[in-house]
Amino acid sequence: MFHLLSSLFVPTTRKVTRDENGKKNIIKYSIKDSQNSFITFHSTITASEVYINNLKDKHVPIQPFIVVIGVPLKPEQIYLFFDSIKYKFFCIVRAIDVCFKIIHLFNLQYPLQSSAVWMFIQKLFYNITTKYDSSHPMITQIIHELKK
Repeated sequence: MFHLLSSLFVPTTRKVTRDENGKKNIIKYSIKDSQNSFITFHSTITASEVYINNLKDKHVPIQPFIVVIGVPLKPEQIYLFFDSIKYKFFCIVRAIDVCFKIIHLFNLQYPLQSSAVWMFIQKLFYNITTKYDSSHPMITQIIHELKK
């Protein structure tokens, strides 16, 4: 269910970058980008390490995210990747809980790709409001419907 939240809260965030010539490039994130910045699924540990090394090679900051070895309905192993360390978990809910708390403990921003998913988790499960929150009408509407 958590992996599917990216489909419900389609990423609307865009990132503007400039190339060497000063030309603007606008990056619009996809549902798959959102899912990969939140939870990634790999068949083996080696495949997950290759994925993480590819992220490092791009020289972009890597926010904490969850790595699942196996298939979504039957994970073999669950890890939280943070600061080049993988922490092992036995429950996806616990991994998401610790990931959320790490983000807030170290005062990190939610990954742009999955910020709406993290905002939904923040509002629904933790009932936290901060001055950095972005407004997302669909999050408010769905939380209101769920609390009825």
